[in-house]
Amino acid sequence: MKGLHVVGVSHAYGDKQVLDNASLLIPAGEVVCLLGPSGSGKTTLLRLAGGLERLQKGRIAIDDEIVADKDTHVAPEHRGIGLMFQDYALFPHLYIIDNVTFGLFGQPKDQARRRAMDMLDQVGMTRHATSYPHRLSGGQQQRVALARALAPEPKVLLLDEPFSGLDTNMRGQIREQTLSVLKASGVATVMVTHDPEEAMFMADRIKILGANGRILQAGRPHEIYYHPRHEFVAKLFGLMNRFEGVVKGGCVEIPIGKIRAKGMGEGRKVEVLVRPEGVTLESDSDNGTPVEVISTHLLGHDNIVRVRLTEKAGDENGKELYVRIHHAFEPELSKRITAGVDPEYAFIFPLDKEGGMSGNGNISVSQPEAAE
Repeated sequence: MKGLHVVGVSHAYGDKQVLDNASLLIPAGEVVCLLGPSGSGKTTLLRLAGGLERLQKGRIAIDDEIVADKDTHVAPEHRGIGLMFQDYALFPHLYIIDNVTFGLFGQPKDQARRRAMDMLDQVGMTRHATSYPHRLSGGQQQRVALARALAPEPKVLLLDEPFSGLDTNMRGQIREQTLSVLKASGVATVMVTHDPEEAMFMADRIKILGANGRILQAGRPHEIYYHPRHEFVAKLFGLMNRFEGVVKGGCVEIPIGKIRAKGMGEGRKVEVLVRPEGVTLESDSDNGTPVEVISTHLLGHDNIVRVRLTEKAGDENGKELYVRIHHAFEPELSKRITAGVDPEYAFIFPLDKEGGMSGNGNISVSQPEAAE
């Protein structure tokens, strides 16, 4: 099958293990994001795939041709890969057109120039062909770097934090343009990021790397977000409200509601993680648990509300929760605010090491799963 195949890769720098039995399968035409915190081995995995580091253990193949194993190391320029780094690495002394043709050595000059202009046209940069990089904005430089990486028609494209240098407003537009170009090219793409929102937007599939260098979970963005198999994965996507409880009658009761604990044994001690959008607020209602609103912050498309549990909360009385609300929220107009829970955004994990099933039917593992 065409694409990138990474099988059982482990890597260490001295005594520091940065990758532990990591595996990837990226078919042609698919975008896969490596998501994880700093130091989880994302960039190392990218460098190994690109041939910039020698493989210590495992196997890497591109289009069914082995490019790295214990006996093989194909040089980066012979792997059929395109590389794009977060600093774009454009040559400051060359025109934009010459930056793009740089990787087309071996082709006739006229043919290379036509190919370069075609790529600049795809990224909307033809009018800047005779400009120098320093005259371009960050977003424009990013598009030129993408054109240069795709010009040689690589089998695999490797992107390392390609949008990190862009401001917030520009990032969304450039991401969409980049994704459109990648899909049109049909190239297998691996993108490293530490931004969960970016991974959700760009990826056909996401691979979550933990701090121990293992792939904790792999799946479609929807699956990763709504069915995390590990508490680390759940917490990676932003703020979480955390509770502890005990399974009774197949459910776990927390101060703001009751959640089914499918697959958890009776009397099991568990932690419950609830996303801010999983906490529901109602005005002037007798349903739910009374809360006191501490602060509200409008973020444009939604509000982040901080509340404190009051009466009926038992041992959790005084606990503060974060709530995300996708509509206008004016607590001063209400005499009483109560909180509840939406089980779709609540995840249950065992506090011991036996493993089990989370409350929404997802496996919660005490040891990370192997990828594919």
